[in-house]
Amino acid sequence: MTRIRQWLLVSGLLAGLIAAAIGALVAAERMRPPEVRALELAYLPKGQYIKVAVLGYRQIASDLIWLKAVQYLGEINQTKKGWLWAYHVMDVVTDIDPQFVAAYEAGGAVLGVWAQRVQESIMLLEKGIQHNPNVWTLPFYLGYDYFYELNDPVTAAKYFRMASALPGAPAYLPKLAARMTVEAGDPAAALEFLERLHAQVQDERLREALVQRMKEVIIERDIQFLEEGVRQYRARYKRWPARLEDLVRRDIIAAIPTEPLGGTYVLGSPEGTVKSTAFAGRLKVFRKS
Repeated sequence: MTRIRQWLLVSGLLAGLIAAAIGALVAAERMRPPEVRALELAYLPKGQYIKVAVLGYRQIASDLIWLKAVQYLGEINQTKKGWLWAYHVMDVVTDIDPQFVAAYEAGGAVLGVWAQRVQESIMLLEKGIQHNPNVWTLPFYLGYDYFYELNDPVTAAKYFRMASALPGAPAYLPKLAARMTVEAGDPAAALEFLERLHAQVQDERLREALVQRMKEVIIERDIQFLEEGVRQYRARYKRWPARLEDLVRRDIIAAIPTEPLGGTYVLGSPEGTVKSTAFAGRLKVFRKS
């Protein structure tokens, strides 16, 4: 056996042993309760101290901490405290390596869309923009936080415009930013944005959460459409309809839309409001101020 073959054999055995060891560690880690694993992150020092401790090995240190962080971002049944520590570890990772764009993107998206830790998502994404001002995805995700989670379409449109002007931004973004600015709170523009964001993210949990939000926007769009029909009925017949089917019977609308969450649309009050039987609320971002 030549030296090259011996070297290849030894290298292959070492790689196999390392892979097996990593697999065993990951399996053991997953068996521990989430709250126990989350508590460990409380003892992770701030990034400014770790940068001094690791000397010139910042990249290696940030990669190792990132591997730890991914476990918490991937935890489906994470606790509230666990999400806070997940933000802490994202903050530490990006202190050590401020150009770690993937950490800002993944942390910002998961904290904002899935974990509903919107303020932590905003802080992480703003930090990312500060250190990576030419990355269009960071203001794009910030736009989501402000639009859908904080019901602030005006601020959201500002971030969409910022994203649309950066290198690599998709061709649709400038037009969408303009629509969100002019038609702030319009369900059609919101639905287009959520569809674009859904195509952008890869994490299946985020995609499922965005599908849910798209259905909620469709419900709002349908309710606005039906309430306009009710107003037309009132104007024409000087009385409120007894039920939504009257709008179809009187040819005011062609059909009652299908409710995407499996419920139905019904008149919510004698004054012409419409509601969904499957989604109790109304999205505040579309309310008239």
